[in-house]
Amino acid sequence: MLGHIAPVFLILALGVLLRRLPQTPAALFPALEWFSFYVAFPALLLLRTAQLELHWQAVQQLALLVLGPSALVLLLCLLGLRLARQLPDAARSSVVQGAIRPSTYFGLAVAGFVFPADVAALVMLALAIALPAVNVVAIVALTWWSGQRTTARRIAAGLLRNPIILATLAGLLYNAGGWPLPQAAAQTLLFLGNAAMALGLVCVGGGLDFRLQGARPWAVASTNMAKLLALPAITWLACQALQASAASTLAACFYAALPTAPNAYIMARQMGGDARLMATLITTQTLLALISLPLWLAWLQGPGQ
Repeated sequence: MLGHIAPVFLILALGVLLRRLPQTPAALFPALEWFSFYVAFPALLLLRTAQLELHWQAVQQLALLVLGPSALVLLLCLLGLRLARQLPDAARSSVVQGAIRPSTYFGLAVAGFVFPADVAALVMLALAIALPAVNVVAIVALTWWSGQRTTARRIAAGLLRNPIILATLAGLLYNAGGWPLPQAAAQTLLFLGNAAMALGLVCVGGGLDFRLQGARPWAVASTNMAKLLALPAITWLACQALQASAASTLAACFYAALPTAPNAYIMARQMGGDARLMATLITTQTLLALISLPLWLAWLQGPGQ
């Protein structure tokens, strides 16, 4: 597991280094963020969702196992935010993102190495089911706490313009149509998708701030507990209640235990969230996942499970 996760940290470290090199152009990171958010990452999602082998019974069960626990954790998060009266609005949107958004980069990379093909396919399916929903929640949170006047029309416009949601829905619609993806198109999307994984992590690394001032330790600690402990635990309980298969349980709990999404930092930067808090959440959750994720998997795959 460590060998599969180590490249993530090396690319993050590259972003940290590039941000601090005096030779790095000032416009580099804004340009990388824009390209990753609007071009490369949507290309990856479009390709993956268009190529999935969808079985609707599995879709229905995974939808319950993935969206139900996420909705419960979101509700608990919102209740907690009502008590955190001193937390700025921009930080609230980052807490919401950090509590429910999964790292697609992390999930796709690790699942392909550690799981058999059937479980890896279920992980990809779980991500495809969840991504539109969690991105809608993230956009609504960012819009609601942006400090600007919020209307249903403005939120809807933000959703319709979001390239991540549009790419995921387009891939699912293409998949549902049963059309084969032309080889040239698939290869082009693959090249862009590979770029997305690296560029997104470079942007996250470039956004890291290791100073302790203003780090909001309570917000970081509670959000990390919600994402890495509460969400996978609730998901496991849902799997037991629904008598899910071993493969579905493993895929759903793996999805729930993923650290938060690196591109959440880019979304926070683009849409007025607390980008510094978001970068801290991404970094700490990814570091903690080196411990928590192998422990979850060892327990799920242990004797009697």
